[in-house]
Amino acid sequence: MNVLPELWAHMARLMVRLLAQRTARLLATAATLLVLAACGPGTGGTGTGPILGAVNFSGSGFAIGAPCAEHCGSTELRLENERVELTVACRHFVFTGPWEIDATGLAVLSGTLETTELAEGQVQTRTVAAEMRLQFSDTRAETSREVAITLRDAQGNHLIAPLTLEQRPAATAPEACAPSAP
Repeated sequence: MNVLPELWAHMARLMVRLLAQRTARLLATAATLLVLAACGPGTGGTGTGPILGAVNFSGSGFAIGAPCAEHCGSTELRLENERVELTVACRHFVFTGPWEIDATGLAVLSGTLETTELAEGQVQTRTVAAEMRLQFSDTRAETSREVAITLRDAQGNHLIAPLTLEQRPAATAPEACAPSAP
C-alpha cells in the first residue's frame, strides 16, 4: 500500500490552512494600520490634532456682511493642536485642550474671554466663560482661505460681533492693548 499520495494530500491541506491564517492576520494588520493612519495629523480625528503645527488667520476683524464699526483694530486667530487664541483689540479668547473640526468645517470650543477696559480711570480686566464657533471655508484649517468666528457667553449673547478672517502668516507681534472707557 502506497501512503505517499495520502501524505501529500494531508500536507497540502495543512499548507492551505496555514496560508489562510497568515493571510487573515496580514489583512487584519493592514486594516488596523489604515484605521490608525486616519487618526493622524490633519484628519480631524483624535490622534495628534486637527492641524500640523500652527495656522494663523488675521484681518481687520470686519463683521460678516457689514463694514467694521467697533473694535476695528487688527484681529488675530492662532490655531494649534492643543490651543486656540483669538485677539481682538483688548479682548483675548483662549481655549486649551484637544479639539477637532467636523465634516462641515465647524469647530466649537469652550474657553475664556479676557477683556481689558478702562473704568473710572483704572484699567480693569474681566474674564468670562465663552463659546467660540469657527466655521472654516474648508473641512481642514490648513486649506481654508477664511474662517467665520462667533463668540458668545453662556446665555447666547454675542461677546464679539461675528467676524471673518483670512488665512495669513503669523503676525510679528499683537498690537498693544490701549483700553478705552466702555
